[in-house]
Amino acid sequence: MVYPVTLEVLCQIFTRYGKVLKIVTFTKNNTFQALIQYPDVVTAQAAKLSLDGQNIYNSCCTLRIEYSKLTSLNVKYNNDKSRDYTNPNLPTGDPGLDATLAGLGAGAPGVLASPFAAMHGLGSPLTSPYGNSAVGGMGAAGMPLAGFQMPGAAATTALSAAGIRLAGTMGSAGCVLLVSNLNEEMVTPDALFTLFGVYGDVQRVKILYNKKDSALIQMSEPHQAHLAMTHMDKLRVFGKQIRVMPSKHQTVQLPKEGQPDAGLTKDYSNSTLHRFKKPGSKNYQNIYPPSATLHLSNIPPSVSEEEIKDAFTKNGFPVKAFKFFPKDRKMALIQLPTVDDAVSALIKMHNYQLSESNHLRVSFSKSSI
Repeated sequence: MVYPVTLEVLCQIFTRYGKVLKIVTFTKNNTFQALIQYPDVVTAQAAKLSLDGQNIYNSCCTLRIEYSKLTSLNVKYNNDKSRDYTNPNLPTGDPGLDATLAGLGAGAPGVLASPFAAMHGLGSPLTSPYGNSAVGGMGAAGMPLAGFQMPGAAATTALSAAGIRLAGTMGSAGCVLLVSNLNEEMVTPDALFTLFGVYGDVQRVKILYNKKDSALIQMSEPHQAHLAMTHMDKLRVFGKQIRVMPSKHQTVQLPKEGQPDAGLTKDYSNSTLHRFKKPGSKNYQNIYPPSATLHLSNIPPSVSEEEIKDAFTKNGFPVKAFKFFPKDRKMALIQLPTVDDAVSALIKMHNYQLSESNHLRVSFSKSSI
């Protein structure tokens, strides 16, 4: 399997610790590198403390994080090499343009070299045969930039020999997950679509006809499949601890005409409920592990706290606490007794109709009440 490391993957990893403002990725000395800007020093410190030395994937793609001498990133284009999340209206630029120039603007490569200049003597987290590894992050002005680099093209042969491949070297990782130990009395394709849809856009779901406690789920991108697996392997769903692992299948096949299926396979490729269709969607910045507190949005002004709590209670979910966002009543937090309850509530209450034109949006929250 190939392990992709893209701008989106980095955003999803680093947003666990706070809002990512800007990202620039580039290749220097055959090494994939990135600069990541947070709004404050505390967030950058938390990310560095938690992520430095960690693997993006099991046994490979080790992050090596340092503080950068750059004070801020000047992103000119929003594309797969650079992204300014504070300005979604930037042009995509010329895809053939060198990523360093595209991300930072003319003349910046000289500046960009400075965080990395002192790093070339550092050893790789994947040990010396795989080339140097290091990175850049908080400047003299204290702007929180986290940067890191990973082995690039020069390391391909050595890494492949060890059974590991990096992004951009060969093909792409799979989008299909195998989910097992499901509660077959309660699970449906729609339930799996909603739950796995928290971490990516689900294209197809197939509950296995001859093994109804197992299912295949096809995500739209490999990094979404990895993210879903990271957050949901060993999660309790409908009272059973599910297992989530990569599947050998490249796609989920739809049943042929006349083939018995009993409604166990569904195609969601045209669903209006996909959360990540829009490039640079704010939803990428709000992906969190399952928790007992849910984030609610798309609440119309006419709907009261009591009405929302009643809706949850009537559907079998006792509410421990509820709080509207002080500056935006379209959003609220609701706390359930356990993570198990919150998982079931998200499956049932996401897209719940609150008014003629408003359907509730539900995701996991990083905060508690």
